[in-house]
Amino acid sequence: MRLGFRRACPEDRWRWLAFLGAVLLIGLGVAALDAGGARLCLFHRWTGLPCLTCGSTRACAALAAGDVSGAFRMQPLVSALLAAGAAAGIAHSLLLACGRAVEVHLSAGERRKLILAGIALAAINWVYLAWHGV
Repeated sequence: MRLGFRRACPEDRWRWLAFLGAVLLIGLGVAALDAGGARLCLFHRWTGLPCLTCGSTRACAALAAGDVSGAFRMQPLVSALLAAGAAAGIAHSLLLACGRAVEVHLSAGERRKLILAGIALAAINWVYLAWHGV
């Protein structure tokens, strides 16, 4: 894997703002539905088993409230991804503010290993959720 830096163009900033806006709107919509008592997970409703992301909304709310350990107990994979995504988002925002952008270059083999690692982590997380009855 190679990381490179380049000069940020104006489109980079607009794309980043659009991405952040979309994430915030989706998050607000899901939080509002969850607070209203709507059950969003059809998989859980139909099978009685937790889906891959069961507990994500509650874990996100726990992280926002500062309950890191509670969030990781509810949904470890999503909590880790949210924490890493927040750190990466802050770093990306700071780089854009300085007029720089990061480029990540992965070889085909690295990309394949990253996908397999993601699948393995998702499977382990799903077993954890089923075992703990989330």
